[in-house]
Amino acid sequence: MEAPSPFTIHVPDDVLDDLRWRLQRARVVPDNVGAGLHDPNGAWAYGTDRDTLKDYVSHWLNGFDWREQERKLNAFPHFTLLVNGLSTHFIHQRSQDPDAIPLLLVHGWPGSVVEFLKVLPLLNRFHVVAPSIPGYGWSEAPKNPGASVVFMAEHFAELMRLLGYRHYCAQGGDWGAVITSQLAARHPESCVALHVNLCVAVPSTVPDLLKAILTIPFWTKEEWAGLRSSLYFRKYESAYQKIQGTKPQSLGYGLNDSPVGLLAWILEKFQTWSDCHGGRPEESGLTKDEILTDVMVYWTTQSITSSCRLYYETLALHPQAEQKSSRSSSRHFRYVSVPTGVIWSPAEIFLVPRKVCELSFNIKHWSTPSKGGHFFAFEQPQLMAQDLNHFFFEVIHFPDCVSQALAPAARRSWPLLMLGLGLLGCGLVALKRRRL
Repeated sequence: MEAPSPFTIHVPDDVLDDLRWRLQRARVVPDNVGAGLHDPNGAWAYGTDRDTLKDYVSHWLNGFDWREQERKLNAFPHFTLLVNGLSTHFIHQRSQDPDAIPLLLVHGWPGSVVEFLKVLPLLNRFHVVAPSIPGYGWSEAPKNPGASVVFMAEHFAELMRLLGYRHYCAQGGDWGAVITSQLAARHPESCVALHVNLCVAVPSTVPDLLKAILTIPFWTKEEWAGLRSSLYFRKYESAYQKIQGTKPQSLGYGLNDSPVGLLAWILEKFQTWSDCHGGRPEESGLTKDEILTDVMVYWTTQSITSSCRLYYETLALHPQAEQKSSRSSSRHFRYVSVPTGVIWSPAEIFLVPRKVCELSFNIKHWSTPSKGGHFFAFEQPQLMAQDLNHFFFEVIHFPDCVSQALAPAARRSWPLLMLGLGLLGCGLVALKRRRL
């Protein structure tokens, strides 16, 4: 078995020189029609606000120090490992705690492992494996069609197996939440507990829909508000899904060629999805440097196009999608039987009532913090660490989860064992009679 290779992040000087050249010659739109609108998003009503973008570009040119951010990134132990033929990057932070729990930590889009840099030092009770999703950052992109969230779940199951973790827990947000949910549903014997800060639970069958309708009388005022905000997001904020889910390659040429275009595309998501109350993205608790570091991961690895393909492969919005295979494997999720903890943050983009989520997940913990948005670990690392420690060490007991994960296999094998003993007994009796 191949051992993981230590990995150091280093962007060549000529790549940084080229970036500066492009930034200096960037053409930003000449007007800003949304600036005077009285809209929930104010100057962001038409998309990324021009003045904010120009401020970020100026900081990128004159204030941002990539080499400093590289040093911060490289302070963590990075590795690469060949997993199912793809070179896969991951941070592997081992704990000194003898009772530490292995934890797979998965980011989403347009995020990266940069989302976890503030929370990782707070997770010293875990052996943390934080990979870059294949096609994101420093992980090799899949070369063949079909790399959906199911593909990613199986990929990370193999990564954890290769690292020697027979039993572990998982946490994710955005695509990371969907991937880890798939992993827990498909491999409950290994991924024995789950924690998400985006609970994707949509009834996919008529019986499930009827069950969800029956839960309506139990919804709280906050859950109704969350549902309304989810419907708003679906109606007004999901165009990017349609583009990335149908024509990621066409979009990718522009984003891969223009750093300002890439920044504008990603910055708008940090503004819309974070808990910044319609203001600038920094009002969520993030800094310009943190957001630009995340953008730099995409720029320096040229991974924006391959990252967008995950929408194409998973959402099955394009005419070439194989309805039977794509929709059944990616959209119709299996029930997650392992103990699950959920952060239901106020500014999340998709908020489903708990009773509906319980139709798809074995929920043991439901946290409703007073602040935080879609990038919860990035925006609120202290609250994230507190919730992870509370759920994995107080709400559940990891050894019990392992025992419960092994129990079904034992129960399934018991009838076969009894049948085998019965057949053996019959054979011995028949043999004895024959001899007589």
